[in-house]
Amino acid sequence: MADFHATLRQHYKLEKVDLLVLEETYVGDVGPGDELAVLLDDGQLVSFSVKDIAWGSAMDGRNPPLTLIVEGLDGAEPPKGATIAPAT
Repeated sequence: MADFHATLRQHYKLEKVDLLVLEETYVGDVGPGDELAVLLDDGQLVSFSVKDIAWGSAMDGRNPPLTLIVEGLDGAEPPKGATIAPAT
């Protein structure tokens, strides 16, 4: 997980979790329990925990579409294009 980096395509706020749909250019591995952070437009770094992941399908299986189901954004709304990386 230490080498995981991604760019946010879309953010969805649900009642108890947030969904972070990632660009297919992500690198590295990620899984439930991993602690990540997202950089907001105002420069604030918000940490969150990956609760689960959802894989999509693609013609090219190297980087299938990936959605992170996360907890801990606490109302933060990361913008499209935000950087996601391991929390420090």
